Amino acid sequence: MTDAMVAVSWMRAARCCAALSCVLLGCGDDSGANDSLFGDSGGSEADDDDGPSSLTADSSASMSASAESDSGSDTSATDPSAGTTTDGTVDTSGATAPESTSSAEGEGSTSTTDGGGESSSEGTTGSELCDCAPGTDVIYVLSDDAALWSFDPITYDFALVGDFMCNNMNDTFSMGVDRNGIAWVMFQGQDIYTIDVNNPANCVDPGYNPGQLGFGLFGMAFVSEGENNPCDQLYVNSYSGGLGFQEGPDIGRLGTMDPDTLLMSEIGLTDFDGAELTGTGDGRLFAFAGVGPAKLTEFDKTDASVIEQLPLDTLELTNAFAFAFFGGDFYFFTESPNIFTSQVTHLDWDDSDMDGEQQLEIVVADAPIRIVGAGVSTCVPVVEPM
Repeated sequence: MTDAMVAVSWMRAARCCAALSCVLLGCGDDSGANDSLFGDSGGSEADDDDGPSSLTADSSASMSASAESDSGSDTSATDPSAGTTTDGTVDTSGATAPESTSSAEGEGSTSTTDGGGESSSEGTTGSELCDCAPGTDVIYVLSDDAALWSFDPITYDFALVGDFMCNNMNDTFSMGVDRNGIAWVMFQGQDIYTIDVNNPANCVDPGYNPGQLGFGLFGMAFVSEGENNPCDQLYVNSYSGGLGFQEGPDIGRLGTMDPDTLLMSEIGLTDFDGAELTGTGDGRLFAFAGVGPAKLTEFDKTDASVIEQLPLDTLELTNAFAFAFFGGDFYFFTESPNIFTSQVTHLDWDDSDMDGEQQLEIVVADAPIRIVGAGVSTCVPVVEPM
């Protein structure tokens, strides 16, 4: 073969290769053709807004409230006093953790935090849709000796779920339950551990550092972000401890704890030093607090201002108390006359009997335990079940 023939052969081969490439890959700038060959690699993500949570305790025992979210973030690099102030800056008394990625144990939620304190998350429930885990459709109550019980607001029956022991502690104070079915339990020493409501013996230390921003003991609850956003956020109300529960201008503080970073943020001041919180699936935050008489208060989650307040007649706080929302009504757990057990008072808040009144009625005079905390996820019904 001559040199000229070789050159012609190579030119023909090049043209053939070019034509074959157009057939396989599609000539031109048609992104749709590439998608049809290789699939669409695009995706979407939603940003979650932070929110607030719940509180309360007694001088000898404690209390809690509903709600919850993701546990298990690594905070070993975070100063115990670190937190976030109301303007979103990092508290100078501590430092946020360096850039890290954490995955909650057993809950499937992933969060990324950078040195500036910003985080992105798939949702506090480990799912972009913030689905409800099994067992999140009832009220849970916490005994003063570290036992988890369920309470059925339809039949008024109590049932033991299981005992638990976290780091040899049993002096429980308060509780909130998230959509993952994880109960966040605070102890009298201000430590927080998480337990699975479907397996209470599984007690996990998420790495919470007590005392951030001056929040010591607090009541807590999980609240949905809004009516159209079921993802939940943990809210807390402070309790100074020792002097009993008090009411007065600006003596308490409302805040949130990020369930991924475990960092505290302050929202604003409240009139309650010691309060239990509960939340709803449509984004409302309520407190059971106050004296002479106790009051049901709805807070604005953005600035801690009072939206609505209802005095609860003769119902008063006791050394151990808690409450929870379910199906448009509220259930208050206070000490019975013998103080070793609790009683349950029902508030017909939505006036389901349509008599124009919001009656208080004792529905259980003597519960099997002394209740210091209650937790209800935002998966429970917002209106009375049919």
